[in-house]
Amino acid sequence: MMSEPSVNIVKLAVGIKSVEELALIQRQFLSQGSTRASNGFYYSTKLMPKKHETIVQSGSLYWVIKGVICARQKIVAITKDEDLDGIKRCKIFLDDTIIKTTPMRKKPFQGWRYLKKNRTPADIKDPVIGTFEDDIPLEVQQQLLEVGLI
Repeated sequence: MMSEPSVNIVKLAVGIKSVEELALIQRQFLSQGSTRASNGFYYSTKLMPKKHETIVQSGSLYWVIKGVICARQKIVAITKDEDLDGIKRCKIFLDDTIIKTTPMRKKPFQGWRYLKKNRTPADIKDPVIGTFEDDIPLEVQQQLLEVGLI
């Protein structure tokens, strides 16, 4: 029996300037210690992917930063949720590891989209830098990133 091919999604990292900044933002989210971060980093959206079961089995979320797909994270879970104001949403939980990919241009769009199989960039082995020791405050890490020292 053949396994189903992976189904991936793509999402704009709005306001993010680099893969390193994306990693820092996610660390800041997780360091809040609130119950919303207890299961890991997630992206919240109104539209539940119809192919969510296949996505969780083998898919990734590919990040578009400044008009270029340049990183991905394995999707570990997709759950239904409801906001405090009653709006139905879903949470897409991501693995902690961010994997850089070969750069690929992507036109702007809203929300998330399925990533076409023939438009899936390959992974590259360049590690994500900017993940410092825990003794450097996140605010200082953000400042270093903003002035281009990391």
